Amino acid sequence: MRRTSLMVLTMAALISTSAFAQQHVRSLAFASDFQTVPVVANVAGIGGAFQSYVAIFNPTSSAFSVTATLYDANGTKRTALIPLAAGELKTYTNFLDAVFNGFIGGGAVTFSSPDTSGGTRNNRFIVNTEVRTAGTRYSTPIPVLEFAGSGSRSFAPGITVDSNTRTNIGCFDQSGAANSVKATILDNTGKQTIGTVTLNLAANGWGQTAVNSIVSNGNVQFDPTDSAVCYAVVVDNATNDGRFISAAEYKP
Repeated sequence: MRRTSLMVLTMAALISTSAFAQQHVRSLAFASDFQTVPVVANVAGIGGAFQSYVAIFNPTSSAFSVTATLYDANGTKRTALIPLAAGELKTYTNFLDAVFNGFIGGGAVTFSSPDTSGGTRNNRFIVNTEVRTAGTRYSTPIPVLEFAGSGSRSFAPGITVDSNTRTNIGCFDQSGAANSVKATILDNTGKQTIGTVTLNLAANGWGQTAVNSIVSNGNVQFDPTDSAVCYAVVVDNATNDGRFISAAEYKP
């Protein structure tokens, strides 16, 4: 009886533990009706042209259209409509060129598909994107954001600037007003300031600039005056292979 009871208790514990673990496993990405890509590009750069690849997928059983809205460095707004059939996937090797009539430059893009019919349709979609180097096809995956930024301090850890590696930092203003973002470059202890960069963003504007301070495995501290999403990109100078770092907000 003791062995049977022990086995039952052990199995019960395993089942409970498994159920507990399953309850706490969550996906990091969700299909939704509004998503933000903090940086897109169609520009000439070091080692070749940088172009945004975008895949957009409608997992629902209904057809609907997604509105893509591009915001450039001046905060100028451009819109385009992407119709999606039920279950349809569309891909773009050079998204800005194909969807925004040959647009050249950089910016941020929002995607939205609200249900305006007054019904109960759930127009959710999935976006995957990366910035590629034309020709070599080295790429940098860009996380899609399903939430708005805030005016809180944020951090992008793990940047390096030396003879082999460069780092760019950027932000997208989501406040609707002019926004000044102070970026403080910290060493790997997080205590010593190596340099500062200021991004002055127009209302709804996007901006990106290079970090010129020499640093190894350092950190960027972003302090916006209003709502913004920020990031850093660490790039290998020889291959243009990049590592994207979304700035994580921290408010004590």
